[in-house]
Order: sequence, then structure tokens, then C-alpha cells
Amino acid sequence: MKNTLLVAALALGSLPTWASDDALFQEAFSGMFDPPYPPIELRAAEPMPPVPLDGGVWLLLASGIAAARKRLRA
Repeated sequence: MKNTLLVAALALGSLPTWASDDALFQEAFSGMFDPPYPPIELRAAEPMPPVPLDGGVWLLLASGIAAARKRLRA
């Protein structure tokens, strides 16, 4: 009898603290999709500076063309 009264008292005492399904859902997922860090500000990248075609680049281009022509002719 004492056990029954104790269980009943505990069950009735906890009734006001039972939350609805919506409240449990809101509590479980609150802040779930918020980023944990501040957003990064994107800024426009500076354009690449023009590359001058000096003698070494011209020499590589010419030798590549010559090698390709030689391979295609054979």
C-alpha cells in the first residue's frame, strides 16, 4: 500500500512537468541549424596580374610547337 501511494504521489507530482511533443521537439532542435561560427565575409578577389611573355616562355612555346609538328609528320 505504501509503495502504491508513493508511486502515485511521484506520478501526480511530475504531471505538471511533462512537456508536450511540440515542446520536446522545439527543445531538441533549437539552434540546431544555427552556424557555430560567425559568417565569413566574402570579398572580390583581386585580378591576376598580366604575365609578360619573356624569352623563356617564347622558347618553350616554339620548342613545343616544333616537337608537335615533328611527331605529327612522322
